[in-house]
Amino acid sequence: MVLIHICIVIDRTHPSDMLNLNVGGIANQVLLLLASYEKINDIKISLITRFSKYKPNSDRIKIYQIHRFKNFYLDEIYFNLKSFNTIFKIHKNEPIDVLNIHHFTIFHILPLIIRFLYKIPILVKMPTDFSNYIRNISMQKTHRIFLELYSYSWLKFFKKFILKKIDYVRAINADVLDALIKLNYPENRILILPNGISLERYKLIKKTERSHSNYGFVGRLTEIKNLGFILKEFKKYFELYPFDRFYIYGEGPELKSILNFINKYDLNKNIIYKGFQKEKSIIYSNIDVLINASFTEGISNSILEAFSTKTFVIASNVSGNRDLIKSKITGLLFNPYKSGSLLKQLVIYKDNKILIQTVLDNAQNEVLNNYDIDLITQKIYQFLKSEFILQK
Repeated sequence: MVLIHICIVIDRTHPSDMLNLNVGGIANQVLLLLASYEKINDIKISLITRFSKYKPNSDRIKIYQIHRFKNFYLDEIYFNLKSFNTIFKIHKNEPIDVLNIHHFTIFHILPLIIRFLYKIPILVKMPTDFSNYIRNISMQKTHRIFLELYSYSWLKFFKKFILKKIDYVRAINADVLDALIKLNYPENRILILPNGISLERYKLIKKTERSHSNYGFVGRLTEIKNLGFILKEFKKYFELYPFDRFYIYGEGPELKSILNFINKYDLNKNIIYKGFQKEKSIIYSNIDVLINASFTEGISNSILEAFSTKTFVIASNVSGNRDLIKSKITGLLFNPYKSGSLLKQLVIYKDNKILIQTVLDNAQNEVLNNYDIDLITQKIYQFLKSEFILQK
């Protein structure tokens, strides 16, 4: 049997650190992929990461944890230098067929050196298109000018010099694909494949019966998630439906402004902050509707979770979300820049009981047919097999 050896490089895969380090669903995706890869006998995985509590059940998966400094930036430099050396050692003992880089940064220029030395192809996962990447950076409050200048320069350099050196790119939504095509990246080297989710893990979660509607937000409390907009819309909504509730699950830098808003308008009975909740069954048994108002998404893990648990989704009409939400088929969409647009969709949800069940069934089927993690890993494997195993 011919194995394909994939070396995955990601800064961190520890889910509890995900919120503090602001890496979104990338960490959770790698954890899901590892569990799913174990079901494929023809794949061998070497994972290089900062943190991981994942314990493989197969000797075909090896995890290399690289962590030394408490200071994030020092540890970032140390991780990337050390991972460079680790890749060398791994390849010497067990030749690597492909380097899989999640979320390319300036430090991942180092694997490009290995690519040229050892001719190891690189597959880079692009979680967002380039314009949304810059918009995301511009919304960060800390060192905004420095970050914008740095990010703009790095992105320009990446598009002009680095992208052409990458052997394969995984585009996780339609906007990423369009951006790559506009940059003349060869379409035959693009793996068009979204994030996935373990449907089996979520589909048995049952809703708690209630006479009112519970809405919820699940994710990092950052500016890109547009929580200020959500709160203003719900303030108007509760004037119409005072017995409903909005729950916030997550941690992040916007927490203080969220709590200030709740206290300022005396909304403590309607808007309830729950903090970070690891047990997804607690979250999705408690909420009927997931609200996602992000300015940009790759493929939202929380939306996939909601689909799987038959939780209705009302989301912003932006990159990533458009791939998942078809209006009145798998959810409802709104304009995250227009006041009253979310409120309008909330009222539509309240007034259309027949629509709800159809949408919930469609959404769960969407996960089953297109986003189940085992389906995603099989497609990755088939892509890599056609490119690498058949050439051995």
